[in-house]
Amino acid sequence: MGICASNEATEKGPPPPADNGGSRPPSFSSPKDRSQHSPPSNNPSMTNDFSLVPPNSAQEDPPVPPSRPHNGGGPKDMETDGPAIEREKNINIHGRVRQQRGQNIFAQKIDLTENFETPRFPKSDTAIQFIDNSLVDNFIFASLSSKERRLLIDAMVMETVPAGTVIIKQGDIGDFFYVVDEGHVSFAVDGNHVGACGRGGSFGELALLYNCPRAATCLANTTCRLWKVDQRTFRYMLANNNASQQKDIHDVLRKVPFLSQLDEQNLLRISDALTSVTFPEGERIINKGDVGEVFYILREGKVKVHDIGFGDSQYVDQELGPGDWFGERALLTGDARSANITAITNCTTLCLSRETFEKILGPLQGLIDMAAKKRTLEGVPIFAHSQFQPFEMARLTELLVERSFPAGSILAEEGKPFEPNLYIIREGRINISSSNGQINTLMDADYFGDSWLKEELGSPSPFTITVQNDTECGVLTRRNIESVIGNINRLGRPLMMMSATLNKSIKYKDLVKFRILGVGTFGKVWLVSHKKTGVPYALKQLSKREIIGHHQVDGVIREKNIMASIEHPFVVNLVSTFQDDRHLYMLIELVQGGELFSVIHTETRDGIPNGNSRFYAACILESLSHLHYRSICYRDLKPENILIDAKGYCVLVDLGFAKVVTDKTYTLCGTPEYLAPEIILSKGHDKGVDYWAFGVLIYEMLVGRSPFYSYGTDQVSLFKRIVQVKYSFPPGGMVSEPAQDLIQRLIVRRQANRYGCLARGDMDVRDHYWFNVIDVEKLLMKQIPAPWVPRIRDPMDASHFDSYRHVENEPPSNKPHLTPQQQALFKDF
Repeated sequence: MGICASNEATEKGPPPPADNGGSRPPSFSSPKDRSQHSPPSNNPSMTNDFSLVPPNSAQEDPPVPPSRPHNGGGPKDMETDGPAIEREKNINIHGRVRQQRGQNIFAQKIDLTENFETPRFPKSDTAIQFIDNSLVDNFIFASLSSKERRLLIDAMVMETVPAGTVIIKQGDIGDFFYVVDEGHVSFAVDGNHVGACGRGGSFGELALLYNCPRAATCLANTTCRLWKVDQRTFRYMLANNNASQQKDIHDVLRKVPFLSQLDEQNLLRISDALTSVTFPEGERIINKGDVGEVFYILREGKVKVHDIGFGDSQYVDQELGPGDWFGERALLTGDARSANITAITNCTTLCLSRETFEKILGPLQGLIDMAAKKRTLEGVPIFAHSQFQPFEMARLTELLVERSFPAGSILAEEGKPFEPNLYIIREGRINISSSNGQINTLMDADYFGDSWLKEELGSPSPFTITVQNDTECGVLTRRNIESVIGNINRLGRPLMMMSATLNKSIKYKDLVKFRILGVGTFGKVWLVSHKKTGVPYALKQLSKREIIGHHQVDGVIREKNIMASIEHPFVVNLVSTFQDDRHLYMLIELVQGGELFSVIHTETRDGIPNGNSRFYAACILESLSHLHYRSICYRDLKPENILIDAKGYCVLVDLGFAKVVTDKTYTLCGTPEYLAPEIILSKGHDKGVDYWAFGVLIYEMLVGRSPFYSYGTDQVSLFKRIVQVKYSFPPGGMVSEPAQDLIQRLIVRRQANRYGCLARGDMDVRDHYWFNVIDVEKLLMKQIPAPWVPRIRDPMDASHFDSYRHVENEPPSNKPHLTPQQQALFKDF
């Protein structure tokens, strides 16, 4: 099937989810809320770190100016219905939208192997309670547990400053968060007074998340006593505490008999889905005879297990403490409870219902069976010696299907063509014979076919394989193996070096620069061509000094390695890499249609029609899924990082923040409007942040702005809205009900409940009824007409990109050359 822009009547599905960060978003109160556009500010730092939080104050959203034209339905020539597909379109980027988006932000990485100890400064009980009360209304600290808040308070140190002291200077890079214990502090922007706070007020919280320029000058009007804490302490404290809690929970789950067989990824997902519930002393937690629905891990306190057993099978009462668990069979059988369990003291438990478990992981018995199949497959020597990636072994395990063969069946006949498959006998008996008289009988737990997997398809069978008794086998076909690993010759061989996929025949001296296509934090992207072949490319030129200065050496090398390992029609292809004394270079395929951003935001409208948005979203979903299957978290999804190719299809570019994440990572990075709550709150994150950003992107395509931004929003208010999931849909049907439903399932505060993070992974998103008119196979083969096909005049056409003529002739840097030690940092590039 193709794509249709106006057949929402055919899209039917379940009612929208209840969990959307607390409630379903209300509608906009007025049309003016539909615009994010305003004249560019004379003070760009105003979006960075300007938060003045007096005690018990509420921050109101600033007024919103009248909207530019919004195009919820889009002009007719942008629709995908019928033959009228626009083939040519002049794109004039509305610069104000791009300015307001702001640049990427990133913090220095956290090394959990570092032996960091959170400092502790003694305080009176009164001071502790005062600081705690001062933090309670701040969105960054509201999500902390009582233990985390106490660790933070213990780490805060007192500083006394005399009247007239500039505590923070506008434009400086911030590193401390402050709580006013005594005194009065005023705030000024560009010399103009904008606010003040006294005892109990706080300021500078964004400095705890990343190194951002201060948006205001903070002046002590009187002698002030300030409690302060630095970014490094805050981030390491949270990361270490989260990692420690995760390990404690993981260790408990490993002890539960039928959970011990699950792999690390599934245990992590269980851990993320646990909910904290408290029980006061004397409360009955479980009643004997009730149907079991919930599994408990005891975090704090003690419980009594009593009246154990039925009939004559009575057992002695037991007492459980922190680290113990109970009710585990609820996840497996739902049998009646066999005992009463009562809280001896006030207790804190971590709970998981069977319903939640099956939503995020599927039925437990299926997981146990899959874990057993994976261990069996990993035990077959040719697979054990192949050094496949974890995602590849997981997918191969899924494709190992169970088949029944009745007695007398012939699986292969000597001398006749056969399809080589791997067979693992679960139960039964099979004879393998040949004309030379060789006979081999295989039974339960034996396997065969592994030595033939590399044979050409259609080759004559060297044996006759006969089923002697009714037999159950696990079967993994050669075709399915190739669908996962690509080259069948990888079987039994070590992992191929990723650099082997690059074209080392192209040298930097073979390239000619023409013009700049884009400018980023670390350098420029040039349009180049090969001198001899004339083939055009994009050349990403990165300053080594800037990379070192931003502590991103590991990130750039990681980007190169990930790009070299990826091959997908909707992910940009890395051709080769070079370096010299000052720069790193990545030669990548040229995608000439410009940014998706330029399609969404033009001089005449913001937003694109439903069918067009769906087409682009489907392309992006396939690229994200390809990365996620390889345990790669992208972390910078936004329209600016999606280019349009010559056929009008999306190509994901700029993998600078991409990272292989097998558990969780704690580095804050990305574009502010697209950050998920768990990134902002430093709770640790994984691929779930990409599904959040995917929901934000769909919203921006349809509405013309991101869901959490409105005119004049400072960054603290933006982050607060994101963490609280405060957004709404415009009235009047601008966003169809199916699209709203999908967005609400993606933009969900708790990652464990977010689409893409449940048992079916990306299939939940792909199968959503908003996408029910998308034929994925045709999409991947680029057989669906795109909503807009850029006009490419010649192989060097760069007309769909902004002009950067003003920076093309910048003089070379006169900064000193890097030292040999600094150059050595890039030896693996």
